[in-house]
Amino acid sequence: MNEKVEVQIGSRRLVVEMEGLTPIEINMLAQRVGERLAELQNQNKTVADTSKLALLVALSLAADLDRERAAAETLRRLVEGRAEQFAQTLRDALAAAAA
Repeated sequence: MNEKVEVQIGSRRLVVEMEGLTPIEINMLAQRVGERLAELQNQNKTVADTSKLALLVALSLAADLDRERAAAETLRRLVEGRAEQFAQTLRDALAAAAA
């Protein structure tokens, strides 16, 4: 069962519940969003609209996620290639031993 958790991001407090996440995980995510919000507020001092800042945070986190997914896919392909090389080496060794 999901638990409602009160978090603070920037100057706003809100109650959230997220499926599959513990209150500790939700608080950690809220802290990360708050940190990114503060970072982007410092970089974009002329942007006073909090909804625009929230969109900048969302885009920034989405870009991070996309980079992580691409890195994970690259790693997956590398592991698959190495596993196939290893399997072929084993097949070759077994064939040589059987001959």
